[in-house]
Amino acid sequence: MNPDLDKLKTQLPAELESLGFVVFHGLSRADEESGAVLWDTVQRPDYQDFLQCASKLSVKILVFNTRELEKQNLADVQDELDALDMAPSERRDLDRRLKALHPYTGFTSNLELSFDYNGTIYLYEIRSEFMNEFLAIMNEVDSGLFPPSTFEDDDPDSTPGGGGYFSRN
Repeated sequence: MNPDLDKLKTQLPAELESLGFVVFHGLSRADEESGAVLWDTVQRPDYQDFLQCASKLSVKILVFNTRELEKQNLADVQDELDALDMAPSERRDLDRRLKALHPYTGFTSNLELSFDYNGTIYLYEIRSEFMNEFLAIMNEVDSGLFPPSTFEDDDPDSTPGGGGYFSRN
């Protein structure tokens, strides 16, 4: 069971400071292409373990980031869904699941803590159950946008232009 992220969002900065950490309210680092090392929140979901690790490494600054589920997030996925050509039953199911998320707009969907150590970013991220559902819906919609290739002939010599290369010579 996920903790109440809204409650944790308000309580955690003071707790971090009381433990001697400097809290830097920064942007999400989960999307950085720097090879961040992710904390295993499945096996060790308690953020206290992550803080203990940082403390043992004598880390002084923690980057703190939270995100909320926004109406625009839901609207964007709905627009993508509306553009898809799919079976009515599939569309109804996705529409129903997406609409069920509307009451969660404005609530904290992600909480992230991170620190740098020896040139590597160490990251703890926890998501709400509604955010996990939102991401699952997004993945289903995205997979509908890019259906598997139906090109059956993999022989490069049979493609127009001699193997797919184009030359102006």
